[in-house]
Amino acid sequence: MKKKDEFLYDVRIAQRHLREGVITKKDYDKHLDSLPDMESNSEPLIIEDEEEVLEAEAEQAVTEEAEAEDEEEEEVTE
Repeated sequence: MKKKDEFLYDVRIAQRHLREGVITKKDYDKHLDSLPDMESNSEPLIIEDEEEVLEAEAEQAVTEEAEAEDEEEEEVTE
């Protein structure tokens, strides 16, 4: 496929090209069907809930702070 053709079907502007009649839905579908299956090269993306992440980070900070205080108390008593 030529560079110009790749640009026509670029996912970022394909919808505009469809709307403006630069490419047809049939052409676009044909292009999508011609693309190789890349699923084997993919990795799952795990999106964590931001609130849960913030809570876990806060708990970790509290734990680290408590451990640091314990170490300071042990140094003072020695």
